[in-house]
Amino acid sequence: YIMNKILSFATILGAALTFVACSPNEEDDIFDQSAAERLNAASELYSSRLTAQPNGWVMQLYPTLKDEYPYGNGYIVLMRFAKDHTVKVGMNNVFTNNTYAEDSSHWAVITDDGPVLSFDTYNKVFHLFSDPYDLPFTGSKDVPNNEQGKGAEGDYEYIIVDAPEDASYMMLKGKKRATYNLLTPMEEGVDYKSYLQDVTSFQSKMFPAGYSIPDYLVVGDSVYNFTDAGQGLPNIYPVGTDAVINQDFNPFLITKLGNDYYLRFRDSKTYGDKTVQRFKYDASQDKFISVDDEQCYIEGNHPDSVFFSHLKTQSSISRYTPTLLASDSYKSLISSIDSEFRKVNKNYYVRSINIRNLAGSYVLSIDYSGNTPTTYTDFNLDMSQSDKGVKFTYTGAEKAAQNILNRVPSIKTLIDAICASDMKISGGETSFDLRYIRLTSTSDQNFWFVMNIN
Repeated sequence: YIMNKILSFATILGAALTFVACSPNEEDDIFDQSAAERLNAASELYSSRLTAQPNGWVMQLYPTLKDEYPYGNGYIVLMRFAKDHTVKVGMNNVFTNNTYAEDSSHWAVITDDGPVLSFDTYNKVFHLFSDPYDLPFTGSKDVPNNEQGKGAEGDYEYIIVDAPEDASYMMLKGKKRATYNLLTPMEEGVDYKSYLQDVTSFQSKMFPAGYSIPDYLVVGDSVYNFTDAGQGLPNIYPVGTDAVINQDFNPFLITKLGNDYYLRFRDSKTYGDKTVQRFKYDASQDKFISVDDEQCYIEGNHPDSVFFSHLKTQSSISRYTPTLLASDSYKSLISSIDSEFRKVNKNYYVRSINIRNLAGSYVLSIDYSGNTPTTYTDFNLDMSQSDKGVKFTYTGAEKAAQNILNRVPSIKTLIDAICASDMKISGGETSFDLRYIRLTSTSDQNFWFVMNIN
C-alpha cells in the first residue's frame, strides 16, 4: 500500500505518456504534443483512476502531522468521484458532531509541479478540515482553545504520489501539511453510513474511550506499552520506562474489507529492529497481527495481571452486580440472597456484591439497602494466585456479619461456590477491554460471573 518516496513529475508524466500511447508508431505524435497537451493527458489519466472505483474510496485522512487531538488524529472519509467531476463525501466523526453527514461538490486533477487532486468548490463536509474557524469541540469553558483563523489546519489539495494502473489504491500527500493519506477502494454494494457505523463500533469496542489499562505492541523481542488509544492517538513507549520521558505518539485508523478489520498507523515506524505500519485483526487470537511480519502484533493486557493488580491495590474495588453478565446458577444464588434479605426486612435488597481489598485483607462484601442509604456486610477471604487462576478461601466473619449469615444462608452457599475450586480468570469479549473480568469455576464451567474493574 505504501510508496516510500514521491514520484517525480517526470515519472508521472511518463505514466501519462504510456497511457496515451496505443502503439509504437504513435510515439512521434506524442512527443510532438505541447507541454500543455501532455499535462492535460496526465490530468485525464489520474482522473480516470479516481473514477475507476464504482463505489468510491475509503480515505484515511490526517489533517496535520501534529501529535495532539484533534489535529493529529486520523479520520475516515468516504468519497465517490464521478466522471462529471462531482464528488460525494461522507463521514461521521467529531467534526460532524458524531452524526453521519455527506455533501457533494466539484473536484479536478490540476497540474502544479505534478498532478494535484483539488476539491475546488466548497464541500460542507470535507472542507471542515481546512476551514479557518474555531473548533467548537476543543478546549473547555475554563480553558478555551481558540482556533479562529486556523481551524484544524488541514488541506483541500493533495499531490497524487502514487496511483497504480489497477486503481487498487492511491496515495495522496497534503500540499501544505505534507501528511500522507491513503485511499483504498470501497467495496461495491456497501452503504457509506453503515460502513462508518460498523468501523466506529469496532474501534470503540477494541479501544474504549478513557480506557486506562495499557495494551501492548510486541515487535519481535521488544515490548511496548500501547496506552490511551481511545481516540486513535496512542502513546507507544518501552515497557518499564517512563511514559512522559519516552512518549512517542503514532495515530492510527481502523478500516474494514469484507469481514476483516485493519489497523494502520499514520507513520511507518521502527520499533526495536522492525518497521511496522499495517495490522490485520485475528479474532481467533484476539490480536492485530502485522501483515508483513507475524512476530509483530498488538494485543490487549493479560486478564490475570489486571485482576491481581487491581485487587492488590488497597483503594481498588472489583465489583459485580446482578445486572452484569453471569451464569444461570450464579444468578439463581443472587436471587436467593435477595429474597432472604427481603424476609429479614422488606426494605432490604442486594445492590451489589464486591470482592475488595480492605487494608490488605480481602472480603466478600455485600452492599444491601435498608432504612439507611447503604449497609455493608463483609465476609473474610484469603486470596492466592494459582496456575489455573485465583483461589479463594473463606476464613470466617465478624459477629455482625455472622448474624447476617445465619439469617441469609444463601450467602454461605455463594461463598462455598466461589471457594469450591480455583477460578479461571479471563477477559470479556476481548482482552482489549478489561474493564470486565470473567471468573469461571474450574470444577463447574457453568458457574461464572463477570466483574466490573473500577
